[in-house]
Formats: sequence, C-alpha cells, structure tokens
Amino acid sequence: MAKHLQAEAELHYVSPDLIDFDPENPRFGGLMRGRKQQEIQKELFGDPYYASELVDSLLANGFIDYEPLVVKRRGARYTIVEGNRRLAAIQEIRANQERYQGRKSDLESIPVLVFPEKPDEQQQNEMRVYLGVRHLLGFREWPPQSKAAFLERESAALGSLDKVIDETQLTKTQARRFLVPYRLLRQAGARLPKGEDFWVLGEALNRTGVKKFLQLEVDSKTLEILSYDKKALFLLLNYLYGPRKDGEREIVGKVVHDTRDLSRLGKVLSSDKAASALREGRSLDEAEIYVDTRQESIVRLSQLNKALRVVIKKVLAGNKDPEGEKLLQSFRQFDATVREFISKAQ
Repeated sequence: MAKHLQAEAELHYVSPDLIDFDPENPRFGGLMRGRKQQEIQKELFGDPYYASELVDSLLANGFIDYEPLVVKRRGARYTIVEGNRRLAAIQEIRANQERYQGRKSDLESIPVLVFPEKPDEQQQNEMRVYLGVRHLLGFREWPPQSKAAFLERESAALGSLDKVIDETQLTKTQARRFLVPYRLLRQAGARLPKGEDFWVLGEALNRTGVKKFLQLEVDSKTLEILSYDKKALFLLLNYLYGPRKDGEREIVGKVVHDTRDLSRLGKVLSSDKAASALREGRSLDEAEIYVDTRQESIVRLSQLNKALRVVIKKVLAGNKDPEGEKLLQSFRQFDATVREFISKAQ
C-alpha cells in the first residue's frame, strides 16, 4: 500500500455489523447497483465470488489481524473498500451461529483500516493504485469481468488507458485480454450467461481465425473497438455459450466444450466453407473436415474406421440372422480396403 495512504489510515477494531457493502464498488462491475445489503452478501457467498470458501478458515483460525479490511468512514458506519469476500463470509457465520462451530468470538470485533469519508485527490489516486495492483495482478478475488469493468472505469476517469496500465503494472497484452471482450460485449449490448467463463470469449479473440470471422479492428493504443461484424459476434457467442432461446442460452447447442476447442474453432471460422457448415448446424468435428489437410483427413478416416469397427462388433454380437451376416461381410471388405488405402497413403 502507498506510504501516504498508510500514514492517513487509522487502524480500528469494529463490529462487522457497522460495515456496509458498496453497491458501486468497482469489483462488482455495476452488477450490484440497486441491490440491498443482504442481496449483495448472498451474491458474494456464491458463484463467481465464492466467499463460502473462506468460512472454514475463519472458523479454524479466526480473523488474521495483519490483513485488516479496508473501509471508508460514513458517519457512524463504514463502507468496505477492500475485503468484500471476507466480510460476506463473516456475516454468514454471524447470521447462522447455530450452524457453525469454531472461533466465532474472534469475529465480534475485527481490524479495519479506516480512511476519511471524503479522501483528498492524492489519497483517491493511491487507493486506486492499491486496488488495481491488488486485484488486477492478484487473480484470485475479482472475477475477470469485474477486473475489466475496473480498467474501463479508471481509464475513463483518468482520460488515458496508459496511465492506468502504468499505475497497475499491467502489460498492454494483459489489459487487452480484459478490455477487448468487455468492450465488444458492451457495444453489442450482449451479456454472458450467469456463471459462464468470461475468459472463453477472451481466449477466443486471441485466435486469428476468430478475429477474421468477426472482422474485428481494435485501436492498438487505446484498445477501443473500431469495427466488427455484430451478426458474426452473436454467432460466435452461440458457438461458445450455446444459442439463445427465450432469453436463456441452451448449453446443449454450443460447439466449444473445452478451451482446447478454441484453436479448432478459429481454424473453422477462417474458412468460408467450414464456417458455413457450422452455421448450418454441423458439429465442430464435421465442419473441421472442410479445412483438414489431406494428412489430417487420413488420420480422421482411420479414427472413424476404428470407431465403426467397435460399433459393428457391438451391434452384431450374438446376431446370426442373414442381414447381420451380410452387414458383417460388407464391413470386413470395407475395413480391409480402408486399411490398405491408409497404409499406402502414409
């Protein structure tokens, strides 16, 4: 923490009952605006913040004094700046005393660093740097979308993305991973399903084929979105998160099920013919056939033939009727021909 900020802050021990969440806290990315205190506590306790993970540690070890919460004074109460997850976990324990066993008495009065209700400009700057470095570089506490919202807000407040990058010690590449997908979604008026991984989109945008498909142009200095194909973006979101139906995304319809599929998707989207197959409802495997090299197609043929061999064997197990015998003989001939072809091709 900055030296000036340490000097101005005062360490106090206060009851958690006097500490409020801030719905406008940048870590929430605007998602808690208008929410009541109990609603915020409930959200923090679950996905994607998982304050629930801290409960066992607090019950076993109590509150660690050398890691105080950071708060701002608001009259007779305090508003939390840093430590939302810990406060949510403490409130859960205190509200359900009969459910939890452990060092609950340690949570009656907890250490907080208290800053003025209206900090001066220097203090505000130092608090911003502290929050930025702690959360943008400490990847545990903030969900990626909240980190992106923080970068967006602070770059707008300072009038320069470079200033925020310099203060928070991020690289331009790291900032790009947060801001480009965030700004793209905002411009398109699109939202990801709750609980879905923001990084799936961020990683997809690193693939050349995906950027080509979107016709995505980004200002290299400001990372502002210059142009993109909105229709293609919504198709991409369907592939990554499932198509929308009645306002919800149907996971069963998505084509990417693992981050390892993203390179394959980029390859498919770089080809008009393969991309067209994907739009028509073909699977990623089927669409990928259109961009396979000859050798890749031979490998694919070998894999399919092996799978077919297993299926035929299973289907015809114990089958003695003429049609089954006819199918078996036909497949054996086909299998021998495919193996011979593959042997010569390699």
